[in-house]
Amino acid sequence: MHAPTDRPPRVRAVRRLVTTAALAASLAAGLAVVPVVGAPSAAADEGLDETTRSRYELRASAGEVRAVVTTTIRNATPAQGNLLYYYDRYGIPLPAGATDVRATSAGTALPVQVRGTEDPSTAVAVASFPSLYYGSTRTIEWSFLVPGEPVRSEDDTRVGRGYATFTVQASGDPGQVSVEVVLPSAMTFDATLDGFTSERHGRTTTYRATQGVDAQGVWAVVSARDPRQVDERRVTAGGATLTLQGFPGDERWLRFAERGVGRGVPALEDVVGHEWPGGLDMVREDVSPQARGYAWFDAGSDEIVVPEDLDAALLFHELSHAWFNPDEIAGRWLYEGLAEVVAHRVADDVGAEGSAPRPVPDRDSAAALPLTAWAEAETSAEVEQYAYAASSAAVGRLLRGLDDETFTRVVAAAYAGESAYEAPGDTGHHRARTQWRRFLDLVEVRGGVTGAAKVYRTWVLDGRQRGELRARAAARADYAALDEADGAWRPPLGLRAEMTEWSFDDAARITSALRDAPALAGEVQDAARDAGVRVPAVVRAAYEDANDADAYAALGATLPQAVRAVTAVGEATTAAGAERDLVSALGAAVLALDPAAQRASAALDAGDLGAAEAGADGVQARAGWATWTGIGLVLAVLVVLGGAVGGVAVARRRRGARAVPP
Repeated sequence: MHAPTDRPPRVRAVRRLVTTAALAASLAAGLAVVPVVGAPSAAADEGLDETTRSRYELRASAGEVRAVVTTTIRNATPAQGNLLYYYDRYGIPLPAGATDVRATSAGTALPVQVRGTEDPSTAVAVASFPSLYYGSTRTIEWSFLVPGEPVRSEDDTRVGRGYATFTVQASGDPGQVSVEVVLPSAMTFDATLDGFTSERHGRTTTYRATQGVDAQGVWAVVSARDPRQVDERRVTAGGATLTLQGFPGDERWLRFAERGVGRGVPALEDVVGHEWPGGLDMVREDVSPQARGYAWFDAGSDEIVVPEDLDAALLFHELSHAWFNPDEIAGRWLYEGLAEVVAHRVADDVGAEGSAPRPVPDRDSAAALPLTAWAEAETSAEVEQYAYAASSAAVGRLLRGLDDETFTRVVAAAYAGESAYEAPGDTGHHRARTQWRRFLDLVEVRGGVTGAAKVYRTWVLDGRQRGELRARAAARADYAALDEADGAWRPPLGLRAEMTEWSFDDAARITSALRDAPALAGEVQDAARDAGVRVPAVVRAAYEDANDADAYAALGATLPQAVRAVTAVGEATTAAGAERDLVSALGAAVLALDPAAQRASAALDAGDLGAAEAGADGVQARAGWATWTGIGLVLAVLVVLGGAVGGVAVARRRRGARAVPP
């Protein structure tokens, strides 16, 4: 179903269909044939002109709806040959629980028979009257009461304290029908049919429609709610504090909602991988979902509106729209499909009862469409039914089989607007609303899912969009080869950007401009691994952050120099730290090999490749002289020590001499 046109503009049309009886206007009229003797038989074109005015007045204090339906019919079936045609009964649909059903014509009560239909919410009242021949007219005034049924009964009609939902109809020729619904002005109004106008008269407001959806007249399910008449409860769960508003006296629904929010919000936070984002203050029980055919998340009022059904999966679906909504996810099929799949996963996790996952629809049905074409403005109920089910099927198949950690990794990235070509959690590069292209990348890259493109071709894309998958496949193969060549590093930023945006021609041009840079990036990492040193952060950044032609070209010089510098520093560090005997160790100390190697390593860490390479080469050159330097130093020390000993002996001889007397 579609949102009424008078919905406030901030209302976010995020909703999930709920089961409701598909009522249809019906006509029960009797056509009889009177033969005229001597004339041949003939088949007649049945014809009946109809004008209907219906008025439904909600009597809140009495807890009932009073309906008056005035119909004027004219026999428009002329005689044919020897056959005359007349009508002797006429019927209107009414809610199955209607009571005090009466029909009068020209001040006379008519016999009325009420019959059930296949729809448990609908009955047909048939009145009998004297024969109505061609050209004759009869006006019938019907009246009945609609008391409604208790919540969660099979009959969808409700009339309770502060709320009501019921069917209204007026069968007749185009331009000859009208329906009026009279409500207390304090009550809200919703209907399955667009086009109701309103006019306030003191304490009541009359809603009027004169055009239906087809030639049968006006038919709609309407709902009314007095927002002041509620039972209220507050609940805190996870990061959310919500107000629950239920029908007066519906304690069972309040307990259900309290338990559902209490278990559901923390579980949703775990599955989605993000804390409660806010933007929701209330969960409200209402009859409007019975009228509209769906529950919804209203961003304008910061509320969830759900029916009386105790459906945990439905509640979790609407709660999940706090994350999966048009502000964060682009494409109705994607945010509805994510909400549905996550809701059922959470329901399974917490052991909550709810509706079963939707059955997979027929992709070849008349209502089928590529899911990217499914819009909020869709008016076809059949298309809505198909698209909700197909969205659930598509997203379910894309994420099927993922373990909890991987499932959350994909879903969390989709909510955060991450690019699959960036590191998990990185929202500093290329953050944007996740749409079908980004989601496919996330499913394949973060989820490791194979066959995702096939799911897209089957359910999601039109012919033109399927053509994009072929270009993507070729670009992805080239990207994978490049990413393999550059080792643990991410490909350059400019290339990641083009892949994120599916600009595959530009991606190919960047790949060509990079030339041997990816392979050189791998060599830098291999050299660092072999040398036992760290790759300079600035070198890695130069590669990963490259974002224009100049940066790509510069890599051709930077990366080879990095290979040389890394290798040289590794060799210098090894040479400076080699095991030595006492003489060689003495020479190494004199030559300051270890401090020089440390200075070269520091220059490498700082990204000064020239200084690192020169310093390392100097260490290597001097390291071979460590032994000879040590020997020379020892000899020099010995020479110095030998000279000192000789000097002492001479001095002693001089001190021992005696003077010879003359």
